[in-house]
Amino acid sequence: MTDEQYWRLLDRFLAGECSPPERTLVLEWLETHPLATECIEALERALDKEEPKPMPRRRRASGLRGFGIAAVLALVAGAAALWWLESSRLRPAMREFTTARGHRAAIRFADGTRILLGVDSRLRVPAAYGATAREAYLDGAGYFEVAHDPARPFAVHAGKGVIRDIGTRFGVRAYADEQDVEVVVADGKVSLGAAAAHESAAQMVSGGELSRLDRTGVASRPRRVDTRRYLAWTAGRLAFLDAPLQDVLPDLARWYDVDFTLAAPSLAGRRLTLSVRGEPVTQVLDAIALLTHARYEQVGRSVTFYPTRAER
Repeated sequence: MTDEQYWRLLDRFLAGECSPPERTLVLEWLETHPLATECIEALERALDKEEPKPMPRRRRASGLRGFGIAAVLALVAGAAALWWLESSRLRPAMREFTTARGHRAAIRFADGTRILLGVDSRLRVPAAYGATAREAYLDGAGYFEVAHDPARPFAVHAGKGVIRDIGTRFGVRAYADEQDVEVVVADGKVSLGAAAAHESAAQMVSGGELSRLDRTGVASRPRRVDTRRYLAWTAGRLAFLDAPLQDVLPDLARWYDVDFTLAAPSLAGRRLTLSVRGEPVTQVLDAIALLTHARYEQVGRSVTFYPTRAER
């Protein structure tokens, strides 16, 4: 959990709304958080000064248990309020665009930049977008047609990487349940690198090329690809070429808003070539079953694939 989530949980704790597991989380966090530690130390010093010297001092345990949770929480709550107000003031206001499974969205900014947001995706941009720089934060899939402006560079933050525009049209894929951030450049150039790395260390990716950034922040060597296949979703189509079923189903799940299950591990690696352009989901399921020598059962939004023969 982040500090922000802990402060919110602390508010619920003080209101008496925490469950026992949440209460334990709050107490453990207060034991280790620097702000709580400072409050505790200050209280201990104050208590030491108030105790008469001739009288033997009672032994107090360190931490919250030594002098009562109520006193500590009173100080921490005050500090939390100040922290929350200050962090809210410093945190840039963000505009957020989201799509559900089965839906896309077109976004156009005043600078002429156009973004097509893929299914089940989220895009955040600062409210002050374009004032000095142009930054966007992507979770999911997006296609960017950027109006190039050297004085106000455009950057997309996705996963642990950042993609910087150098006059281009490009697609970014960065779903949370996938290992890599994928960048496909239709035209122009982008630089791709880890968010924490210097820009000079970024990988250049040109038109007609694909590169992936892994979770460690390392970009793969760009390779030539058929960008039309990777960016087919921008035209309302999904295209798979000799792809394993386990890679096909997540895209179809987002596209049709269904949940897939493979009843046998051997089905995951069965490969298929398929193009989908808005056909009814049952028609797509029939095609997959035929191409992978499988059968399926559908109950509402849940679909399970089975081998055509029982596997031992």
